[in-house]
Amino acid sequence: MKGMSHSPTPLDPEDLPPEPIHITVAGSALDPRDEPDIPGVVIHRGPALHPDDITVLDGIPITSPSRTLIDCAEFMSADELRATFARARDVGLLDADALRASRARVEWRPSLAMLDEIVAEFCE
Repeated sequence: MKGMSHSPTPLDPEDLPPEPIHITVAGSALDPRDEPDIPGVVIHRGPALHPDDITVLDGIPITSPSRTLIDCAEFMSADELRATFARARDVGLLDADALRASRARVEWRPSLAMLDEIVAEFCE
C-alpha cells in the first residue's frame, strides 16, 4: 500500500486498504447531519464510550483491548472469537477484570449470549 498524503488530489484505489476502516463517533445514528463521504471509511454513531473503554495509541484514541474483544462478538463466529480471546491472552492483553467491567457496560446486542459464554471460559 502506498503512503497517503494530505494532497487534495483524489486517492488512487491502490492507496486504500483492502477492507474499509470502521470508526465510531459519539452521537445518534438518527443525527440529521450528512456524513462526509470518505473512501474506505465507514462511520458508525453510538453512545459515548466509558473512559475505561478507551485508550490511546500513537496519539489516536482507540477502544481498549477489552472493549475491542466485546465488539468483535458482533461480527465473529464463536470459534473466531475464542481464537481472538486466546491470542489476546497469549500476548498479555486479556484482563479479566477489565473485560468483565466493559461487558457490564454493554447494552443488549444479539451476540451477548455467545460473548458471555466465551468470557466465562477465559475469565473463570
